[in-house]
Amino acid sequence: MEDATGGQGLSQARPAGRARGWQVLWFLLHLAVVYAITNFCTTWLAGWTRGTVLPLLQKPTSSSSFEFLFSHIFAFSFVPAFAVGLINARFKHRVAQFVWLVPTVVLAYKFLTFPAPSVFHSQFSAAFHQYFGSGFLIPDPRDWHDFWTIVRSNPDMARGMSQLNFAAPVYAGIGYSVAAWIGRRTNLSQKVSETVKIWEDARFEHRPLGRNQLYSNQPVQQSRSEEGWLTTSDDRPIPCPTPSPWPLA
Repeated sequence: MEDATGGQGLSQARPAGRARGWQVLWFLLHLAVVYAITNFCTTWLAGWTRGTVLPLLQKPTSSSSFEFLFSHIFAFSFVPAFAVGLINARFKHRVAQFVWLVPTVVLAYKFLTFPAPSVFHSQFSAAFHQYFGSGFLIPDPRDWHDFWTIVRSNPDMARGMSQLNFAAPVYAGIGYSVAAWIGRRTNLSQKVSETVKIWEDARFEHRPLGRNQLYSNQPVQQSRSEEGWLTTSDDRPIPCPTPSPWPLA
């Protein structure tokens, strides 16, 4: 009797263990997506916005490429992560709501252990300026030698890279988790598909009939609901010609 009870408990524990293993795997996958967004999408989106979108809108910026990236790092990390996180509306993974925790813990550790530059400056203000401050002065490099010189000697470059490596994953994780939270509590994919279907139906209903459709051999019947219109067998209205009150010559 005891052996049967123990075997039943063991069989129930195995599916639960597999479910937890899958949850850990999905969490690591979503976390990898967040860091991939900050490492690739953030910099690409900043360069595309500065080099293509702003000139197209006739609003070019005088900031260098690195100044533009680091000054708008929140938008260029939060927005793409939020957009990608909406994909979770279809899969509804619960663990995707907590991916912000890992980069937040890493940033908190870096913030608390950041050394003060001198005894005359507080550690909090120095760490806040390092990971959240703005006001970057970084010129555009002319060549690779100039680029590595800026990387080694410009303190704003090091500060911007610190924000890209530690603050941007937090912004992306928050955007991704918020989108996952919205997706789990709303039938977002269903609403999007319904909206697209309504738009398609409205577009086809108001599309004028072609010449072949207008003069096809489909049976035509008089519509009772619309005076002066005829409808085809699939209920598409076509205009009925009105007799002219003037006699023909």
